[in-house]
Order: sequence, then C-alpha cells, then structure tokens
Amino acid sequence: MKYLPMICRGHVPQYQGYVNKDARKFVRYFVSKNVLVNRDGMQTVIRQLHLAFKGMRTEEVYDVLMEQLLKAAAKYDPHYTDKVKDVVEVIDRALSKSPFFRAADVDRHLQYAGHRYLRLLCRRGFLVARRRKEEKRAV
Repeated sequence: MKYLPMICRGHVPQYQGYVNKDARKFVRYFVSKNVLVNRDGMQTVIRQLHLAFKGMRTEEVYDVLMEQLLKAAAKYDPHYTDKVKDVVEVIDRALSKSPFFRAADVDRHLQYAGHRYLRLLCRRGFLVARRRKEEKRAV
C-alpha cells in the first residue's frame, strides 16, 4: 500500500524536502547505474515506473504487487545462512581433494538440495561454474 500511490501518481513522497528512507530504498531497485540517487534522479525514475503498469487500474496494480510479495515470501528461508555455511563446510571438508565437483556431489552430503546455495557462491565469486563440452543445459 505504501508504494502504490507513488507508482500510480508518479511522484516521490517528500516531507520537509526529504525523501522517505523506505521510498529511497524502493527506488534504488529501478535506478540505472549512471543515474544519481538524489531527489531529481528518483523523480525521473518514478515518473516512468507507472509505464510498467500501463492500462491497469489501481486495484490491478495492487494485485500485481501483492503477487510479487507472496512469491518473495514463499522463497524466504529463515535458515538460509546456516545452509550456506553447511554447503561451504561440505566443499571444504569432503570435496576439497578433488579439483571439480558437481551439485549432486554436494547434495550427497546434505539433507537438502544445495544447488541454490552453489549458485549464490558462484554469483559472489567464491566458486566458478564450469561445464564439460559434451554437457548441455537442460531446458
């Protein structure tokens, strides 16, 4: 509800000349790298944000935002950091002798699928993902 008027009306909420901290964090997701995150830069982004919901009524925009919130909540895992630590421990202890390993090798040592955490470690630069030439990505 907080961001709905901002999206539909196309202006950043301000109080005494300052932009709300929550609104500033929200707008940062949509700002390109070369735009400064100041009041003018945020206003430019917000003026264009309503185009993502072009032709929708306010109720429909709300429904889309709630759908995205529910998708994010479904992916939430309160034990995420513990699972990342477990994956790192498996790699350090059980798989450190081999130069390469597969996600299935990590899964054998865990009680849950570790592919999500391996992708995180690859994105952060701790691991490098490599495929053999004969392997193709499953569609």
